[in-house]
Amino acid sequence: MDDRIRRWDERYARGEELHAFAPSPPLAEAVEGVAPGLALDLACGAGRHALFLAGRGWKVQALDGSRAGLDRLAEEALRRGTAGIEARAVDLEADGFTLPLAAFDLVCDFYFLHRPLFAQIHRAVKPGGRFAAAIHVRTQPDEKNRFLLEPGELRNLVLSWDWKILHYREGVGSETGHHHHGTAELIALRPL
Repeated sequence: MDDRIRRWDERYARGEELHAFAPSPPLAEAVEGVAPGLALDLACGAGRHALFLAGRGWKVQALDGSRAGLDRLAEEALRRGTAGIEARAVDLEADGFTLPLAAFDLVCDFYFLHRPLFAQIHRAVKPGGRFAAAIHVRTQPDEKNRFLLEPGELRNLVLSWDWKILHYREGVGSETGHHHHGTAELIALRPL
């Protein structure tokens, strides 16, 4: 296990980063009026998005490198009586990690940035499926961090896929108090 994953394990073990198990915007909007299907929650952490989706009838594959986060997810799912979540510990940044092709009705990426995953997300969403994301974005010219999107980067990437953008907002984070960087929020539809 590398230091990056170990630090997340420590945070989850202390009960941090749970966000009261409330989903990030724009997840509720992304699934409003959409028949439940198979969702992928990338970097699921303690599972707040997976729990939200499973509670609305979605089958969810929840992936994260932190076993402590996945333990929190399992505990909360048991407490709620929530079924339909398959959680797996995987290093999303490992060489050789791949997502299945056209397998998911919804792919979620909330507050996790590993740019090589974008090409896989593009291929993993079924035609007619959706991609929902909220990812930190650089808002100050002097911010240097590989985990920050450049302004407009997420929107431009999805436009290059020729997908329909249903929602886009960029600026001060929607989860004020949790994050000190700006946020890019996106809901996109893969054409049939």
